[in-house]
Amino acid sequence: MGDRAVSRRLTSRQWRILSFLALHGTATTVEVAVAVGVPRLTAHRDLTRLHGLGLVERRRSDEDRTHTWWYDVTAEGADLVGRDLAASGRPVPLQLGRRRWSEADGLLFLPLIEASRQNPGRCELFQWLTTMDTSVWLRGHGLAYLRADGFGVWLEDGRCLRFLVHVDNARPSGLLSEEEQRTAGLDVLLAGYRRTDPAVPVGAVLLVARDADHEEHLLGDLARRPVRAPIATTNIELLVRQWPNEAVWRVPGEAGPRRRLIDLAP
Repeated sequence: MGDRAVSRRLTSRQWRILSFLALHGTATTVEVAVAVGVPRLTAHRDLTRLHGLGLVERRRSDEDRTHTWWYDVTAEGADLVGRDLAASGRPVPLQLGRRRWSEADGLLFLPLIEASRQNPGRCELFQWLTTMDTSVWLRGHGLAYLRADGFGVWLEDGRCLRFLVHVDNARPSGLLSEEEQRTAGLDVLLAGYRRTDPAVPVGAVLLVARDADHEEHLLGDLARRPVRAPIATTNIELLVRQWPNEAVWRVPGEAGPRRRLIDLAP
């Protein structure tokens, strides 16, 4: 069956699902439902349809007691999305169909989309770039030495915040001391921001520590050795319990309660 014939058999919602998987990588039914804004059962039916057409593939682990299906776009599906983007004059992202889900997607992207839907007209995740697209964006601003997990634009109550996000995904190693483990990954991350090159064109650089203890050590390090960029911190344990647009962010050297995401705007 040709591309045009397949395209005509897809609804606009199924196109959004296929494009989401091509742009963001592996996802579960629940993640697709949140991203597209449909009930889980609707997402399941659409994914089953796309699977039947050979545009997505699915897998699950025999060891997973929840029997969760994980979906990926196939080469045929990615090619179809790429052709559609090119035909409409839109850029075709690098590694389309070969991307992998990042922690930033799960901790900020999906929750902020859901927060937008729960508060229509008041707040919105206006833009989100994946890790690879963020690297392209940074290079375009002369900041190729920086590595970030995502870039976003958050709108709320008539205000706007552009932000970069970093998630500390370093894992403990027996080769490091306890103190070194607390800051593992963070020194490398901050090294780029300690350079005296042009300022980063965002309102906030969000640093997500692994837990509250690591966040405290990060804040202590930033107090001793400040950086030029506007830093705000939180931790994964807190983001699991609260929405990322709520008061979960701390500014180094600032006493008092945590700030909401939009309150980090200049």
